[in-house]
Amino acid sequence: MLSILGFASFLTTSTAGFAVQPQPLAAEKIHMSADEAAIRSARAELNAALANRDLKTTTNYWLPEVHTTGGGGSLWVGLDKNIDGFSKIFKDPNFVSGLRAPDKVEVASGGPKEAAESGIWEWRERAKGQVLTYTGRYLVMWQSTNGKWRIRSELYVTTGCIGGTHCH
Repeated sequence: MLSILGFASFLTTSTAGFAVQPQPLAAEKIHMSADEAAIRSARAELNAALANRDLKTTTNYWLPEVHTTGGGGSLWVGLDKNIDGFSKIFKDPNFVSGLRAPDKVEVASGGPKEAAESGIWEWRERAKGQVLTYTGRYLVMWQSTNGKWRIRSELYVTTGCIGGTHCH
């Protein structure tokens, strides 16, 4: 289970009752660009896809060379490795839920059409009769390809765990 958690800790879904739900400041909402709105919309769709264990929607947002570093430091390189990892997590009955809540989305003002999304993630899983809640910070690199924002890389850092004796 720890090998799944190492990677899975970066995964998240939207679930009622999560404590981690940062909202953009009112000024940010007023001045949000179309690109930022598209990325935030994609994040909401990705959170819903995780909640529904929807692999197809999840993979539609990845570039072929996507890299993901999970909360435990594990590294998945390439589309096939990421698909395999998510497939295993979605089939795992110990996967409970998760959430990625962006604090900030910065779209490049020049050069390549890229953006940085950063925020807080929360991941829940069952372990020996307990529900563990892992939390941390994340950073996602988005690239616009043919007018669609897609994920180039993701980094998840675990900063906390509550819920039982199995937190490491």
